[in-house]
Amino acid sequence: MRREVIDPRIERSRTTILEATLDELADVGYGALTIESVARRAGASKATIYRHWTGKLDLVGDAVEQLKQMPRPPDTADRYEQIVGYVAAIADHLANGRFAACVPALIEASLSDPAVREFHIRTSKERLAFGARLLDQAKEAGLLDPTVDTSAMTERLVAPLFLRKLMSEHPFPPAEARALVDAVLGPYWR
Repeated sequence: MRREVIDPRIERSRTTILEATLDELADVGYGALTIESVARRAGASKATIYRHWTGKLDLVGDAVEQLKQMPRPPDTADRYEQIVGYVAAIADHLANGRFAACVPALIEASLSDPAVREFHIRTSKERLAFGARLLDQAKEAGLLDPTVDTSAMTERLVAPLFLRKLMSEHPFPPAEARALVDAVLGPYWR
């Protein structure tokens, strides 16, 4: 099997452009972001950007995909600790990660641009499904009430994190993830 060899210069250029895209998105929002402004910020040409991406949404989507990596729970067989780790990872991502500055711009853009909305909904569903799988595993292990709707419960676990990011002066502290999990799942945990 032949592996594709990627030129390190191309990879550096792509990384620089993706980072510039995220910075521009955080600074000016999706509506004011242009290929020209990203090229200027990255020190690249528009032609270089169009060589790798078909347009603005493709570029922003790729940049956000780089940021919105799936939160990984701790490497443990303890289902409860996996769930706490999942919530803490999202809280940390929203409080400290580069993505945190882009969240408001993406939400705003998804309200007016159907393509951004589809992208935002799709990627959010993927992340929520990951959390629901963790809860499903706890349910299968007999640790969670079998009647629990794991999708709805995942939404209840992450909603306070986004509410604090968007509607509060201070983001949700990752250190409080355990208390949140206990408050939401406590009545259903066995």
